[in-house]
Amino acid sequence: MSEATSFGKRHEPHTVIVTRNGKSKSYTVRPVYFGIAVCSVIMLMVGYFSATAYLVFRDDLISASFANQARIKHEYEDRIAALRTKLDRVTSRQLLDQQAIESRVHELMARQANIGKRSNRMTNLLDAAKKRGLNARTATGAIPVPTLNPVKSGTDTITTGSIDTSSANLQIASNFQLKGSNGTVAAKANPYSPQLTSNFTQKLFGEVAEQIGMIDTSQRDEVDQLRIAAASKAAKITKILRSTGVNVPKMPKNDVGGPFVPLDHSVPFEAHLEALESTLNHYDSISGIARKMPFANPIPGAKLSSRFGYRKDPFNGRSAMHSGLDFKAKTGTPVLATGDGVIVKAGRKGGYGKVVEVKHKDGYITRYAHLSRILVKNGQRVRLGQRIGKVGSTGRSTGPHLHYEVRKNKKPHNPATFMKVGSKLRGLL
Repeated sequence: MSEATSFGKRHEPHTVIVTRNGKSKSYTVRPVYFGIAVCSVIMLMVGYFSATAYLVFRDDLISASFANQARIKHEYEDRIAALRTKLDRVTSRQLLDQQAIESRVHELMARQANIGKRSNRMTNLLDAAKKRGLNARTATGAIPVPTLNPVKSGTDTITTGSIDTSSANLQIASNFQLKGSNGTVAAKANPYSPQLTSNFTQKLFGEVAEQIGMIDTSQRDEVDQLRIAAASKAAKITKILRSTGVNVPKMPKNDVGGPFVPLDHSVPFEAHLEALESTLNHYDSISGIARKMPFANPIPGAKLSSRFGYRKDPFNGRSAMHSGLDFKAKTGTPVLATGDGVIVKAGRKGGYGKVVEVKHKDGYITRYAHLSRILVKNGQRVRLGQRIGKVGSTGRSTGPHLHYEVRKNKKPHNPATFMKVGSKLRGLL
């Protein structure tokens, strides 16, 4: 009922009365204006407290901002330092590569220079060996020879291999040309030289070094095989000569020496050459002794008509000692010296007719009788196989033939024995 009582009740506006000096003024306050005033006061209070709070916490906010900026700056500085370190690393690696390349180039050129220096001496020794009928062969056949241009076709050709520079911007001195002869000591890497850090440079120089090593190994192998061949021939000749009682010197020893020495790159190449030269000298000495002995046939291919020993004399039919061998041949057939020696007789000698006598090693003398013509003079030196006369029938002879004798201390020896030794030596001299 109270609601009914108050329904339609009129509210008077809020009035503010101000009295001053007995005078009164009244102000009517509308609700709208009152609300605006209250809101304004509230906003002023909020602004005041906000400003006060900002002033209180401003230093903390500024410090946090500075700390954030410092953190960002340090992060950038760290990244820059890391990039600089990486750049220094790349630069150092490039410098090391450059130093390593220069070091390897000088090393390879030095090895190539060594091969070039020894080529003349080696060529002379190989030619000397081949003139003596010596051939180098390995167990599998011919001496291995390095393959040319092993890297790629169309690259720069050099005797020891090829270098392909198209796959990288790498420059090497234009005078870096490795030229060697066909034929590992492989130089040891210098432990103090810079190491190559690039796989490409390692492969590049590795292939060139391998080619030089192959040439070095091939040359060593060929030299050693020739030395072995010379030593083998010398040993065979020595055995044959000693079986006949000929005094033969022993083979000199050397640092590499012996009948066989495997390839050892720690041994200087010059030692291999010296060993070959020493062996060739020994072979020459032994073969020289064999050549000075009367082991050859004075008329190769001729048939014997009378042997050494007792026989019936063709003139009187009585038993007589035949002090040599008779070779049946036509008049004018060349007669060859059966060994190196000096002519001690070139002229007529009783029943021998025209005769040539040659003095050989150890006092042996060979006599060639019944010649139709003499082609040498007294005191002349003759070589094995040299023509000294022609077959005839001078002196006490029944027809054209060669009477051949071997004597020592004026005693005759059977020439057939010496010729058998000569057949064993055939192919060794």
